[in-house]
Amino acid sequence: MRTLGSQNRATPEKRSRILQTALELFLSSGLSGTTLDQICTACEISRSSFYHQFPSKEAVAVALYSEAIAEIHGGIRSSLAASLRAGLEGMLGAYLDWFEHNPRRGAFVWKVMASELMTEHIAAVSEQQRLFHEEVIQWLEPFVRRGEARRLSPAVLVALVIGPARDFVRSGGGDFHEARVEFSRAAYGVIAVPAAS
Repeated sequence: MRTLGSQNRATPEKRSRILQTALELFLSSGLSGTTLDQICTACEISRSSFYHQFPSKEAVAVALYSEAIAEIHGGIRSSLAASLRAGLEGMLGAYLDWFEHNPRRGAFVWKVMASELMTEHIAAVSEQQRLFHEEVIQWLEPFVRRGEARRLSPAVLVALVIGPARDFVRSGGGDFHEARVEFSRAAYGVIAVPAAS
């Protein structure tokens, strides 16, 4: 007989199984091409068990995306260093590292979240992105005050630093080491204020 404790321990496992199964289905069939019944059948669970974890298949997709973004942001936060060059290198390195080590989840980020259906469900994710952009600007602010970095809006800063790396991983990637070196160099060259001669 199952105890309440064993049920609680099983819940995270069931949630994880749904997420991993849905990830593969979304990648193979797209969000609109994947049905709730397909997810339940592949997970060997009932609809009621599914609804105990998620209100809809779109909620699963949002959770997959939100968790991926949270991991990427966490890696970047931990890499922001005391110097401008090291911080930009760390930011790009953390971003590229995540996509290099999570190719399936990375493919999901680009394939599924680009679908029109998802645009109705990502308000919370947009807020997650906005707060992260503000954190990056706060990290940059001391360098701006010291005259080491240019003052940029959050959207422009993130586009300058992450934009080339985002295009790189979205297109399928290549030499990640080269990307880390060259994108870091380019970002520093654009954002740093040249030293007075």
